[in-house]
Amino acid sequence: MRAFARRIAPALLLAILSPIVAEFLLGDFTIRNLDVLVPLVMLYGCGALLIREIARRSGRGWLAILLLGAAYSLIEEAFLTQSLFNPNYVGQRLLDYGYVPALGTSLNWSLFVLSIHVVWSIATPILIAEGVAGDRRTQPWLKVPGLTITGVLFVLGAAGTAAFSRKASPFVATRAQFLVAGVLVLLAIAAAFMAGSREDRGERHAARPAAPAPRPLAVFVVTLVLAVVFMGTESFARAHGMPASVVVLVRVSCQAAAAFLIVSWSRRPGWRHGHYLALAAGTTVTYALFGLMAFLQGHTNLGEATGPVDIAGQVVLASAVLALIWLGRGDDGARRHNVP
Repeated sequence: MRAFARRIAPALLLAILSPIVAEFLLGDFTIRNLDVLVPLVMLYGCGALLIREIARRSGRGWLAILLLGAAYSLIEEAFLTQSLFNPNYVGQRLLDYGYVPALGTSLNWSLFVLSIHVVWSIATPILIAEGVAGDRRTQPWLKVPGLTITGVLFVLGAAGTAAFSRKASPFVATRAQFLVAGVLVLLAIAAAFMAGSREDRGERHAARPAAPAPRPLAVFVVTLVLAVVFMGTESFARAHGMPASVVVLVRVSCQAAAAFLIVSWSRRPGWRHGHYLALAAGTTVTYALFGLMAFLQGHTNLGEATGPVDIAGQVVLASAVLALIWLGRGDDGARRHNVP
């Protein structure tokens, strides 16, 4: 029974963490909306858990997780909510800024929403849950029955999300848009399975640079700065009358810088799992701050009124997630993980 609990506990934690980070810390929902957690767990939580289990069971690492996360984000935003193509999704005109008629979408919104799913809906909660899992962090957590249940719940969550979105807005994308999105999903999945295994990565990175890895605190600060710039550049650009192309350029630059630094640092001596948790801390604090700023302005990102209870709840949720990250530092000692 104890072994079963050690194996299942991190899986359950991941399933709950994903929607909390993705929707609550961001400020779409507040602590008073915990009733929506169940359907969100089915979509976000089960999606993140399936991605993590598929990658770990096949002996693959973070490159595969990120690519599968990209496939997930395309499925949600192109097929379920259709926010990539709906010009007035949730009544917020999300595509107006940077809209490209030939593509039928906004490059700015597409880059933003697909990226935040990969980083915050998928990667960040997986990092945290694997940290708490200790010596089981890279091992499969579910057996066939658990995988089956998770898959069924994800399908039900996806169907429910699609039905809710269609009821809220009768918009339907064109066949061409669905076709292009479907091809991109398949390419992302294929690329994930073409990614090398952990053993291959160990051979490729056998020769490491002499310079040591930076301290986790430095990793946290750099991650926080890049994530804040990524999240905040649009509001700054709009306030100063800048075109969406500037925002896209800044956001792509943030992504490129983060990818370069993480891959470079992870190949250095002394890079351990605690450094990955520093990454998770940086992204978590970023979301918590932007959600808190929205609440302090008196509303959620979806326009619902907020008050002191919501603000206090945001602080409690963020503190709880950060406490889990700190707990995951535990036996970082000699453990070390590489980026594919």
